[in-house]
Amino acid sequence: MKVGRRWKSLLAGTALLGAFIYGCHSMTTGWETITTTFAKTDKPYGGGAFRVRDNRVISLKLAEQPITFKPRGEQKSPGVAEPTEAWMNDSSERLNRRSVVFLKGTLTGELARTFEQPGQDAAWWYSGDWRTIFISTGWMDYKAPKPNGLAPQFTKLWRSSDGGQHWAQLNWPEDREIEQLMFLDPQRGYAVGWGPHVWRTADGGQSWHEIKVPPLAADAGKPRKTFSAVNLGPDGVLRAAYYVNQFGDTKASSFVYRIAWSQTEFEQDVVLPGQVVVDLQSSPQTAPRYSLYALSRLGTPRNIDDVRDNGHRTGALSTWESVPHPSVKQEHTFDDRLMLDGLSVGKDGVLLVYATDASGDGAPRDLTFLSKNFGKSWEELDDGFAQGGYFDPETNTQYALFAYTLKKRQF
Repeated sequence: MKVGRRWKSLLAGTALLGAFIYGCHSMTTGWETITTTFAKTDKPYGGGAFRVRDNRVISLKLAEQPITFKPRGEQKSPGVAEPTEAWMNDSSERLNRRSVVFLKGTLTGELARTFEQPGQDAAWWYSGDWRTIFISTGWMDYKAPKPNGLAPQFTKLWRSSDGGQHWAQLNWPEDREIEQLMFLDPQRGYAVGWGPHVWRTADGGQSWHEIKVPPLAADAGKPRKTFSAVNLGPDGVLRAAYYVNQFGDTKASSFVYRIAWSQTEFEQDVVLPGQVVVDLQSSPQTAPRYSLYALSRLGTPRNIDDVRDNGHRTGALSTWESVPHPSVKQEHTFDDRLMLDGLSVGKDGVLLVYATDASGDGAPRDLTFLSKNFGKSWEELDDGFAQGGYFDPETNTQYALFAYTLKKRQF
């Protein structure tokens, strides 16, 4: 999991404003308030990428150093706020002083910081019992020279074996950036980073072996290229999606490749012609098989050099099963006014799609769409503004943070 993406994945806020969108009818489902003082004592404000189990809470967040100001009598220009220290006026220095923070505690008590390291980016993984936790921290020097146009980036990897109380730094090369950490269990897992690169460990992160990425996934001229989406299925099969203009006789498609733990090389799973994958998720069921879902934008990637290309594309949800040589079915399309952001997949056909509507004259509206029948029909959720949250696929429970008020609802 990666820190820094929209709340559908981890951190940022979601405004769920009511509208009649593409044949989906607006609805409001009941929220249950859990607490009105969530993470209130930890500054700066924010719940981070939090998880809740019974009364326990863990959270990973990005924190800035506080900015303070001189008393009025010490200001050079009366009435003009002046930071206490010079670095507070330097945007690069402020970025350099950000940190990655891990907190743990209870809903009824305070959250305590048990981990804090310099970083503007992070990824994490936690075991089902929260006993084992991995955190990668990415720190970029925004004040250093950029000979190739890219700021230097340094990555460190950490592990806790006691629920986040104590941490040990693992042996990880600093120049290997980590986008995602995904594990089958506390010993076996994957790290995926820029390039893209994929590494595998079988000893709890003590050593790593790099796996060759699928054909045309990497580009020598783009050292920080990433996969469009990555998913680790409930059976331990890793899948990676990426877009290529042409691959043999196939043009303008997204390819999804897969690798089982027993395999040493990726093999092709499915091809999604004329699509750019936004997110790739699997259903939590494993017997006798499970479903894969790809949320995509139809057409080609946005041309950032063309001012006429606003990035709007018709959205699509495609699905297939975890069997050899599966067939793909395009289950649903979404209006091209919507910018698709992410996807959550739960049990018994529950799907959530997150999107932004920036087609109006006002501020962009963040919307959530719900399906309870495997994507065949959809409802729009109208819930107001949330600053963060997540979806638990094992229980079909959605959590949302409204200021200090934490709420949940089950589908």
